[in-house]
Amino acid sequence: MNKKTILSMVLGFASLLPASAQDEWFIEAGGGIQTTFSRDASKLDFGKRLTPLYTIGVGKWFNSLYAVRLQVGGYSLNGMSTSEGLYLRDPKTDGMIYGTYDPVINHVTVNPDGTYRHYLRYVNAHADVMFSLAHLLFHKDGKFDVLPAVGMGYARAFAYRGSASTNSLTANFSVAAKYRVLKSLDVNFEVASALMPDHFDGRITGKTYEPTLGISLGLSYRFGSKKAAKPANSSQCLKRCSKRSRKAVVDTVYMVEKIIERPVYQDRIVEKQVTKKQEPYRLGSLSFAYASANPRSDQKTVFANIADYLKNNPKARIRLDGYADKATGSERTNLMLSIRRTDKVRNILIEQYGIAPSRIEAQAVGCTAQPYDDNELNRVVIVYALP
Repeated sequence: MNKKTILSMVLGFASLLPASAQDEWFIEAGGGIQTTFSRDASKLDFGKRLTPLYTIGVGKWFNSLYAVRLQVGGYSLNGMSTSEGLYLRDPKTDGMIYGTYDPVINHVTVNPDGTYRHYLRYVNAHADVMFSLAHLLFHKDGKFDVLPAVGMGYARAFAYRGSASTNSLTANFSVAAKYRVLKSLDVNFEVASALMPDHFDGRITGKTYEPTLGISLGLSYRFGSKKAAKPANSSQCLKRCSKRSRKAVVDTVYMVEKIIERPVYQDRIVEKQVTKKQEPYRLGSLSFAYASANPRSDQKTVFANIADYLKNNPKARIRLDGYADKATGSERTNLMLSIRRTDKVRNILIEQYGIAPSRIEAQAVGCTAQPYDDNELNRVVIVYALP
């Protein structure tokens, strides 16, 4: 990955931000060093294992506790290989499956012990969830904060000096320490690790994952900071305030004079009476047998009285409150039973007495409330006339 590619990525991420971005959006860039812990990498001198690392990212804080970030990082990795293992670009298999021959040896120097350096060029794009420990633990926003992050990503290893081109899913972990140096600018020190699958470098060695570790130093810029308003000249402020005060005094005197000179007519004073809000009142009640949703048969007079009230008052409406006794059955069973009881009463009024459905409301109470002290009396639907 050359400098032009990195620059184009930075510009591409910047274009994702809306023109009206607020303080919650940020963009970051950094650079550092990295190494891989692949099989046999420890046989390479530690200094030669360190390679450049570049990162760019864009993200958004959804609140003071967490943010989502999309970051792209990578560049190069140096590993160590031997003749042991399986390799993706074996010419004997036309590069379609893994074989025992590694074409990398045609591009590097093989040591007397059979080991040789393995060069990789790669990029890793991942989406992370970041957390603010300052807000999580101390509930405050200071200049210093620690931001752990975890996410998933996609890594692309490019064909380079005999190494295979591969695609991999990655798991990414990092911890960043940030320090605010300006109102919109932070300095970040980040330690990050990515878990790569075994085939990431084109070689199968039997390891489940081949982790990388990187350390970078970078900057983070927050969008949408507003400049402080320039204070007005003190003498101009005093003049404006004095002018407003004089105008207020004149207006007040004028209004007082008008009120005093205006005659009062007692016949224009109207006392508005406050009416008390009417409450629903009970028209009657319909009782039921144990665990039954059918009203008792001896209550036709109650139904007739309710129907007559509605017919004599065309705008009147009623409400049915259904109950069940709490001494028998569970709370859920009693609630369902009270629903069936109110539905039954409502259907009788509609089908047998010709009452419009829109004039009847129904609600199931179950056994959460008991209108009577006697359990048997609580097997009831109470009918209320609505104001």
